[in-house]
Formats: sequence, structure tokens, C-alpha cells
Amino acid sequence: MKVIWVFLFLFCFVIPFCEARILNPEEAKALLNMLVERSMDKDYWSVWRFRDEVTGEERFVEVLFLRNMGFAWKELGEENVVNMRLGNCRYIVNLKSGEVESIYPILDFPFAPLEKETFPLVLENYLFDLQDQELVLFAKRTGEAVRSFLLSEEGGIVGQRVYASQGKVLKEWRLIYRDTSPESLWIPRIMLLFNSLKEKIPQPEPLASRLNGKVLPPNFVPLGFKLRRAYLLKNEGKQFYGFVYSDGLFSFILLQSVYPFQVSGSRMLRYFRLPQEGKETRIAGEKEGFYFFLIGGLDPRVGQEILKSLSEKGGR
Repeated sequence: MKVIWVFLFLFCFVIPFCEARILNPEEAKALLNMLVERSMDKDYWSVWRFRDEVTGEERFVEVLFLRNMGFAWKELGEENVVNMRLGNCRYIVNLKSGEVESIYPILDFPFAPLEKETFPLVLENYLFDLQDQELVLFAKRTGEAVRSFLLSEEGGIVGQRVYASQGKVLKEWRLIYRDTSPESLWIPRIMLLFNSLKEKIPQPEPLASRLNGKVLPPNFVPLGFKLRRAYLLKNEGKQFYGFVYSDGLFSFILLQSVYPFQVSGSRMLRYFRLPQEGKETRIAGEKEGFYFFLIGGLDPRVGQEILKSLSEKGGR
């Protein structure tokens, strides 16, 4: 009977989707698994449209997905720079020289469904409402829609929306065109870059159970957020601990220098201005000679509260 129930459940999603209803955790997890499998079961080249409903900004992005390598994306028509996802990092690469210009953590990714490792957290913090061919996620604490996935008739992802309060759409990513037998001229170049990155670029090292240096974790993080990953990051001779916090849907990373950069007896946090990258909150500070950087899609005031709570004893 269980096999029959699962078959009927999946059939209901595909032809056509059932009427709107809140899914129970088992149904939601099964649907998320299907989204992952059907959205990334083939190599493809695609074009996505981004629209910011507040500013009216609209742009187009071409996205390449190779199952054995990962994602690469760039502005449509861009000839010099490409973004590449390798592991949990985004590499900005010069297409002509092959050199890496910048490295950022992956905190939000509009071209694919949620990763399977995030399922427990997202099921803990969100409710899933299936409305025709749109899967809407509601925050359990507020009851408001925060994000949705637009689904194809086959059950793959064809778009994402981010919502403000009262269900107003803030921004939308929409798949415009997809080719599963791509012949784009930049594909061979991207394949070479992927192989080169895997050989030359060291991936962040997962931290052992004990850390070598002093750590000042935050006493405060927003409700629903938990420590998801911890890394040792190395850049130009400097070492940082990287702590990724997530509620399953949204994430932020807190970086701390392993060793103090200066001698400082002050236990008060000093803030530094950082240039903004896109719409992510970016805050830097120094405390007791250690440097801290917070990056993520948080309200800047919340980011400051996180940094203010830094303590050697730490918290949740």
C-alpha cells in the first residue's frame, strides 16, 4: 500500500498539480527531492531573466549546468568574466586569462532548488503550500510568504520569487530558454576552467572538532538559524575561520581571523565600512585585535546585532 500511495502522490504533482494545500513534512520532502532530481538530471545551457520589482531593474543571464562539474553563469553577452560554482564557493574568473579575480561563499542560488543537506532546516522553519505550479514557502514564525519555486509540468524548477511582507514580490528569476543539447562556443572553455579550478584552487578545509586559535562566536543569531558549516579559509597568507549559519532558506557567513592582526586590549567592537556587493549585507569589525566579516542577505541592523554579541564564551 505504501508503494501505491507514493506513486499516487507523485502522479498528483505531475499531471496536473493538485489544488493549493499545505503539505505535511513527508510530502514536502518528497517534492523537494523530485525538484532536485528533475531540475538537474541533464546538462543544459539556458537563459534566465532577473527582475527587481522595486527598482524595475531587468537583466538576462546565461547559465550552463554540467552534471559532473557544476554551474557557470554570466551576463548575457559578457565576454570577459564568468561566475563558477565549485563546492560551496563562487569564483569570479577572467575568461581570457583563466585567473580567479574574487572568491565568495555561496549563500543564495536562484538557478537550482535547495540542496538536500538543507532539507531538515527548511522543513523545521517553513510551511510548504502547493498552488497550481508554484511551491510557496511560508515562515512558521510570521505566517508570511518569503519565497516560492515556479515549477514546470515535468516537476523541474523554472523560476524563483522572493517576497516582502503581505505577499508583495520583491524580485523574480525566470527561466526563459533551456537547451539540453547545447553547442555554445564557451562550453569547452568553461570545461577547461572547471578542471583547472579543481586542480589549482584549494577548497576550504572543514574544521576539526577542536580549533587551534581563539574563537569569539556570537551569542545572538536570528531565530531559526543554526551553524551549518565551519571552515578554515586561507587567503594571501592570512587565515580565517568561516562559520556559515542558515535557516535552510537564507544564509549568512561570519568570518573571523584565526590570529589577531594587531595588539589590542579593547573588548569593544569597532566597525569598518565595506563596499557593497549586490544587495548582500557586508559588515566588518575588529575586537581584541581579531577581524570579523559578516556577509549575507540579512537586514544590516540584524547583522550589527550579531557582531555586537561576539563573545569568547559564545552561544547558539
